[in-house]
Amino acid sequence: MAKLTRRQWLKVGLTIGGLSAFGLSYRDVAKRAVYGLMKGASGTITRDRIIGNALEPEGIALNGWQANPQQTVSMTQCFSCWTQCDLRVRVDRTSGKVLRIAGNPYHPLSHEHHIDAAIPMAQTLARLSGESGLDERSTVCARGATQVDSLYSPLRILEPMKRVGKRGEGKWQRISFEQLITEIVEGGDLFGEGHVNGLRTIHAPDPPIDPRHPSYGPKTNQLLVTNAADDGRDTFLRRFAQNSFGSKNFGAHGAYCGLAYRAGSGALLSNLDKNPHVKPDWDNVEFALFMGTSPAQSGNPFKRQARQLASARLRAAFRYVVVAPALPLTTVLADDNGHWLPVNPGSDAALVMGMIRWIIENQRYQSAYLSIPSVAAMQR
Repeated sequence: MAKLTRRQWLKVGLTIGGLSAFGLSYRDVAKRAVYGLMKGASGTITRDRIIGNALEPEGIALNGWQANPQQTVSMTQCFSCWTQCDLRVRVDRTSGKVLRIAGNPYHPLSHEHHIDAAIPMAQTLARLSGESGLDERSTVCARGATQVDSLYSPLRILEPMKRVGKRGEGKWQRISFEQLITEIVEGGDLFGEGHVNGLRTIHAPDPPIDPRHPSYGPKTNQLLVTNAADDGRDTFLRRFAQNSFGSKNFGAHGAYCGLAYRAGSGALLSNLDKNPHVKPDWDNVEFALFMGTSPAQSGNPFKRQARQLASARLRAAFRYVVVAPALPLTTVLADDNGHWLPVNPGSDAALVMGMIRWIIENQRYQSAYLSIPSVAAMQR
């Protein structure tokens, strides 16, 4: 046996220990690999030589479009968020089960350049197929695609649920719709925490809440109805809360999500009744500044804007900056097109005021344009 120094023995021990640790850490990986070779899909002939074992396509585009007779393609609307893009849903004819959700190529929110509605379905689906369909392919966002999981989830709530424990304990029980309506209308000691007034108690469309403050309106306004997602229920909730019950206090999603943005857009366009949204002119814009929103991640419609942003980034003259506390996913720092300006939460107003001051002090404004009077000014 060769004589080794203490240092050499130490190296040998470290090497053996490292190899042992490496082997133990990859033991499960090696085991799964061997199992896959012996009994798994490795080497097994797939169901189809083109699509393998994947879901069968909705049709074949070779030699003209040939629809899959086992599937039905239905156009519908997505309620996963307030953008409400249109969807292309594939349904199994035998079971009636939804197989997959994709984008509706006819809908302007689902595509950068949607297909004309006058084009027949067969021609449209053929244009979406193959490598030539990459530019016209209509997709759906991840949230919309997972509606299949929501539809068939074993945890989907199909019956009214009533809290039976303390707040935060997560204890619930199923109740009937009849019990739900009775308790909401009549009230009572519903949770073992004391009496709760029902809707019948506060339904008073004539008496004021406070005679000293008539602007508060009638006692009926004590009902506040709010919703964060549409799910197809927004119109029903509005009809009940405002038209039937008579309360003015209906807080929709936009009231606490995008009201400031919508009000600013409405003021800019002199239309505070409808508050139309201002969107970037993606085809011609040279510089865009986003504050409080990130393109392709938020804003309505964010999915279409994602494709528009991707196309705009191909233009060398286009630049954009996103002001946000955290780095947005859509701000890629790989080139000079997109930049991220980090700010502390709540300091964006100070940033804007500083920008305005710098513009004024350095005269970096279009004085010729600002000197042009408006129609109202000319009339005065």
